[in-house]
Amino acid sequence: MRSLHRALPAKVMGCAIVLASLPLSGPAFAAQEDVDLLKSYVGDWRGRGSAVLASTGKEETVVCRMAVEDTGAARITFDGRCTLAGRTIAVAGTMIWNEQVGQYEAAMSSVASFQGVAIGRRSGGGIDFELINRNAEGKEYRIEAAMALQDAQIGMDFQITDLSTGGVTTAQVPFTQ
Repeated sequence: MRSLHRALPAKVMGCAIVLASLPLSGPAFAAQEDVDLLKSYVGDWRGRGSAVLASTGKEETVVCRMAVEDTGAARITFDGRCTLAGRTIAVAGTMIWNEQVGQYEAAMSSVASFQGVAIGRRSGGGIDFELINRNAEGKEYRIEAAMALQDAQIGMDFQITDLSTGGVTTAQVPFTQ
């Protein structure tokens, strides 16, 4: 997974990040190999990683847990919590295999006005997603996230840039079952 070497401002760390379902409906006849790949990540996951806060420049430990559930013919959802510097960040979302256009898709939104969408790309035996805030113009922060489903692991990288100060907070968390 490509690391995001930018950051999440400390103010935003208190905001819950919520990944929302895509407005697309699941396919009736999805490519079984692609659906099976998504479904192979169903289960309970734990993660421990690091973050560098824009406000202090110090590295902090991030501890996370995430549940991934099978919620449809070609859809999985995930719901998780991460703790960083005494704050909790909520993460939830949906990934699908959209047979109609033959691609993986994901979307993300947050209370920090983040609304990102991503097309997943096959990478070896896994899938990489890069979500970029599509509503960044006129906002206080630019938020980017990457999520990789790879080799029975999940990796998440977040970057939040405070557009008024240029301060960047980053977090990188590898998950295992």
